[in-house]
Amino acid sequence: MAVRSTRRADASERLREAIVAATVRIVARDGVGAVTHRRVALQAGVSLSSTTWHFASKGEILEAALRWTAQREVERVGAMADRVAAASAGGAFDPEVWGEELAAWVVAQSEGEEREITVALYRLQLETLGRPGAVGVHRQWGASLQQVGERVLGPAGSAAPALDTRIVVAALDGLRLGLLSLREGDAAAPTDWIAPALARLLRTLVTV
Repeated sequence: MAVRSTRRADASERLREAIVAATVRIVARDGVGAVTHRRVALQAGVSLSSTTWHFASKGEILEAALRWTAQREVERVGAMADRVAAASAGGAFDPEVWGEELAAWVVAQSEGEEREITVALYRLQLETLGRPGAVGVHRQWGASLQQVGERVLGPAGSAAPALDTRIVVAALDGLRLGLLSLREGDAAAPTDWIAPALARLLRTLVTV
């Protein structure tokens, strides 16, 4: 009986994830206004009753999609931090290496499927502002990124790792939005300046 219950729970979770992923795709391609239970069900390949069972309102679907994109970003940034730290000689902080890593991450989010998710992320942030459920998502998202940033910048020599993390996050946000807009009109727009720009920023924030 317990095995059967676990299987049902797993199937329910997979269904929920499919609904959320479909919502992200719709938001990226057609905007938040295009999200309806019927449209999401069609995109996810599930029954309409499945979407209404898991999410009673459009607002709940949007908040779940926001949470999914936020968690995905935090996980990827955390994995990047672990990977760079493991590859660094003696654990030393290298602004150039970090500049390259962060630049590659920013550029990747302006291409292909990653671009869709990035566009959805920003649209969802704006659309869900002020919603009680989304407020908690935004706070947890910011706190998680803050933890990663302080974990990296503190040992690197930053005199104010909490503040410097906010500066880096704001810079990355600006770069992503700018690059999305730039590549909308020119897919071949140069991006080789991003890594040195980020390395320059990091050098000003830490003592190495």
